[in-house]
Amino acid sequence: MKMAAYCAGIATIYVQRGMKEHCLLRVEKSFSLPGLGVLLLAETMVSRLSELALHSALAVQLRYPDGRVEAATATVEEVSREASTTTESSTTRALLLTHAEAAPVPAGTEVWWAGEEAAW
Repeated sequence: MKMAAYCAGIATIYVQRGMKEHCLLRVEKSFSLPGLGVLLLAETMVSRLSELALHSALAVQLRYPDGRVEAATATVEEVSREASTTTESSTTRALLLTHAEAAPVPAGTEVWWAGEEAAW
């Protein structure tokens, strides 16, 4: 199942239950950036990230494929990729986990947001 369809279906369930959580992305890859945090790249482009201001600090929830759930802090970032012989240049939104215990997460981890900004 594609991430956008999966998250849309789950988000509908939460809205029906009176919750206002949004699936921001489903992780394709994560990279540790020493001194900064962990960069999370999405499986597919998610429009909700495009709607948020760059560098916004969000209180999010990581939902791991094995069922574990973890509170985290993430900022909205923009990643640019230069063109190569096989790909065109592109710019996409990503999340940077910035909390002290941030570590790379497995592919398939979902990042959910209830609309709250992070308290620094």
